[in-house]
Amino acid sequence: MRRLTCLILATVLAAAPAFARDVTGEVGYRERIALPEDAQLVVELRGPAGVVAEARIQTKGAQVPLPFAVVAPDNGDYSLRGAIFVAGRADWVSAPVAVAAGEGPVDLGLVALTRPSTVAFNDRMICGDVPIQIDFLDGGARLTAGGEAIRLEPLMSADGARYGDNATPPTEFWGKGNAARVTLKGTELPECEMMIPDPILPITLRGNEPFWRLDLAESGYTFQPSPDAAPLTGKLPEAYPSADGLRMDLGAGLVLTLSRTVCRDTMSGMPFPVAATLERDGQTLRGCGGKPDDLLAGTWRVTQMGARAVPSEVELTIGFDPSTGRVFGKSACNRYNGAYTLTGEGLSFGPAAVTMMACPEELMSLEQSFHKELAGISGFNVTDAGVLELRQGDDAVILAERR
Repeated sequence: MRRLTCLILATVLAAAPAFARDVTGEVGYRERIALPEDAQLVVELRGPAGVVAEARIQTKGAQVPLPFAVVAPDNGDYSLRGAIFVAGRADWVSAPVAVAAGEGPVDLGLVALTRPSTVAFNDRMICGDVPIQIDFLDGGARLTAGGEAIRLEPLMSADGARYGDNATPPTEFWGKGNAARVTLKGTELPECEMMIPDPILPITLRGNEPFWRLDLAESGYTFQPSPDAAPLTGKLPEAYPSADGLRMDLGAGLVLTLSRTVCRDTMSGMPFPVAATLERDGQTLRGCGGKPDDLLAGTWRVTQMGARAVPSEVELTIGFDPSTGRVFGKSACNRYNGAYTLTGEGLSFGPAAVTMMACPEELMSLEQSFHKELAGISGFNVTDAGVLELRQGDDAVILAERR
């Protein structure tokens, strides 16, 4: 369970007691398709800072509807998603279901599951507190952790899918059904579990020099090769894994590859969560897509401000909730809550409401510096290693890492 940072307004000196709430229901689908013995039901409860509670239930031959129960840490607003995993893939996924703030238990009734889109990154796992990404390629795999991608080759195994490299110390991935064991550069991580995949569609992909735009939706695609050209449309084919990501043959001489990696727009410098390569009649077009908000979402721990390192024991955090446009956290001494604005021009922060607690002078000084720097932010970047850079012009004045 991951802890959700509280939001505290400026006039509030003491928070009201928070009560845990039971959230129950059942998941099901209309199709008459039986689940295998090794199917696993995963239910995630999410708040502004990410997953706050989850349930992992081995079905052991049981069929839908399947009951579930999770415990919300307080009486705030949340959303819930469910998925059924079979052999390491999400075969059935629900849309987010709102869990409104209130007191007392919540019964969501039946949460409907559907087949996920054929265009989905179904490759994220959590190993204790370490997130990884595993891409299965033609004849091998690629494991990404901490911003570094490691190519793995198949290894002999009588049980599960096993991949490794020849490095010293070694990296190895051993998938067994809906779980996996990972050794990362000689360090064995806690058992890895599948995370519910986030939907990709609909998505807009754009490139510059030359300009192009490609809109993907469940209903099909629309390709605009130039501002004045007639658009091309077609049905969306099933995606398949390749060495570079999800690959789709759209027809009409168009082959698209999507990869979940930070992509920076060549005109604005704005980072996006998806990189795209479009092959068209021998020409290779590159571009970006997705929502930049997705890169910010969740809670980050500030590690550095300018040349000043933030001690690890100091709680200096910044959390983003894209659904509300709010930013929140603890600024070394007090808690704060405000608004942020993200446009094609950059990132900015509005005035923050801050609690009025007194702290040691060193923490108060750090807090004042943090809010001063935050007020001058004009943009952001996420490095290949996953470090958040909050920028004033070309200068990264605040560095943070995910909690």
